[in-house]
Amino acid sequence: MMREVLDKLAILLQGRVPDAITIKDGASEDEQQLVNLLNALSTCMQEVHQFIIPLSQGNISDIVLPRSHNFLSSPFKELHSRLMHLTWQANQVAQGDYSQQIDFMGDFSDAFNQMIASLDRNERELKIKIAELEAALSRISQLEGILPICSHCKRIRREGANPLQQRSWEAIESYITAKTQTLFSHGLCPECAKALYSDYSTPP
Repeated sequence: MMREVLDKLAILLQGRVPDAITIKDGASEDEQQLVNLLNALSTCMQEVHQFIIPLSQGNISDIVLPRSHNFLSSPFKELHSRLMHLTWQANQVAQGDYSQQIDFMGDFSDAFNQMIASLDRNERELKIKIAELEAALSRISQLEGILPICSHCKRIRREGANPLQQRSWEAIESYITAKTQTLFSHGLCPECAKALYSDYSTPP
């Protein structure tokens, strides 16, 4: 029996799980206890193998957990629990929750937290750019199209207003200011200055 026990232990040390040993008639109490312990160890190792192999392949949801009294599997069950929580956090980040932080995986925690901070910063900057582009597009759309303008005084007719009523027309400065918030300052070009104030105009 001792030869069989040693063979089973050698199999365990090779990373494989041996078949259970059958207790033979006439075995001493110590031999029976040794066989029972070895069989129990093999069962625990079988459960660990069935648990960690799918876990190492990235399967964390459809997995059989070892029994609660299998203490050999405790570190792996703790890892599984943390990976489940990390998966949940990643899903939260995918939905735009950048408050997620992790602190239990060393260098990976630092990389994950830096990634979240970068995503948060990039999204805030993107929102600012989108707002700027929307504002610019709004200004462009307010000015696009054909403007009905008086060929003499250069007033612009309000959209949809009666062209025969004087109040339907407004100064071009007022129109553009209302549409774009652009402010105007006034002066006179040389030609207009000469035409309006010929006595005061400076010779070219």
